[in-house]
Amino acid sequence: MAGPVRLNRYLAAAGLGTRREVEGLIRVGRVTLDGAAVEDPTVKVAHGQTVLVDGEVLGAGPTGAVLHRTPGTPLSIVHPGRLHPVLALPASGGGLELLLADPRLARRLSDNRHPLKQRVDRDGIRSRLAGFDLEGLAPGAWRPIAPRELEKLRLSARLPPRAG
Repeated sequence: MAGPVRLNRYLAAAGLGTRREVEGLIRVGRVTLDGAAVEDPTVKVAHGQTVLVDGEVLGAGPTGAVLHRTPGTPLSIVHPGRLHPVLALPASGGGLELLLADPRLARRLSDNRHPLKQRVDRDGIRSRLAGFDLEGLAPGAWRPIAPRELEKLRLSARLPPRAG
């Protein structure tokens, strides 16, 4: 499981803005962590903690995340909302995991009738999937998927663009 993440990164992954932009929400006290107001954007959010903005639970945001999963670890990250894996690796596997907020797109990309290009090395570590790779992503780390990356995925799956 990926470890705790900074609160500003967590809010940015929910689609509320860039990490810098969401710092304003945090500093004026609109964000709570497990019921307590937080004014420091560097506070860490751990798996299972509840983050609210203006008293409302956050969704997963419009995109998803790319995770560098280490072999034998569960498929879980500290991220707002529910994410759906695309071609999830076996529990003993490791490498790149693609997690999407859109369940329809995740199902379509996982469908054997629409195979995705992937690269697996000699040790069984998946290093590339659907145009995403592990370059610059430390084991256990994750990064959000940019909106333009999501649009490329949607087009590759022959799904129409979503109005943002």
